[in-house]
Amino acid sequence: MVFWIFAALVVYYIHLFLPSMIRIPQIGISRYVGSRDDLPALPAIGQRAERAHNNLRENMIPFVALALLSLALGEVSATAILGAQLFVLARIVYLLCYLFAVPWLRSIVWSIGFVGLVLMAWPLIG
Repeated sequence: MVFWIFAALVVYYIHLFLPSMIRIPQIGISRYVGSRDDLPALPAIGQRAERAHNNLRENMIPFVALALLSLALGEVSATAILGAQLFVLARIVYLLCYLFAVPWLRSIVWSIGFVGLVLMAWPLIG
């Protein structure tokens, strides 16, 4: 489970830094390290990256809570690990679907990530 917590954190930081990586070529590094007042809107892909990050930020709270509860209670079962794997891998695919505006698949992949959370919770409540 610890590996999947770290993997989720890597995915989180990729989501976090991606909008900035899109913005730097748009405004230049000098302006980026400045006060960043009155920035132009991000291009569409940057806006989608921000929305994907916001969505992941909301979903990381239950993921981390469930993962830490599993560890603390000694309930790190194969089901919980499968759930963590599904969540992390789904979040990677979700980001790609969001960036490239793939609407139906994005929603399906989000649902798969949610199933991962349910699988993580199952040993704790079952």
